[in-house]
Amino acid sequence: MSLIKPFFLLLATPLAMASPAWASEPYDEIQRRDLALIQIQLEQVVTVLERLEARQAIQAGGVDVYLDVPRARDDVRAIQRGLDDYLSPRRTPPRHLGAIEGDVVGNYLERRP
Repeated sequence: MSLIKPFFLLLATPLAMASPAWASEPYDEIQRRDLALIQIQLEQVVTVLERLEARQAIQAGGVDVYLDVPRARDDVRAIQRGLDDYLSPRRTPPRHLGAIEGDVVGNYLERRP
């Protein structure tokens, strides 16, 4: 169980670097490349977890402490889904529209004498 916390601290470090502190522009090219790199690294983590799960299955019963691979893999997949949703949102984020001046007056009520 104590192995799980350091494992996820390693995962959290690159994600913390992609924090909203510099994510004001969600489509910044450098940020997109960094997040894509994190996605590739997460795929590598999943591959290592699958190999570890296979080795643990062979050693079943002979080891008292083991890594809960299915839970770790589910957590990594949740992070991947979050990154996918961020990089490819279901809808386009709203744009900030400036005030429209000159084209539209906006006062259409008129009082008759």
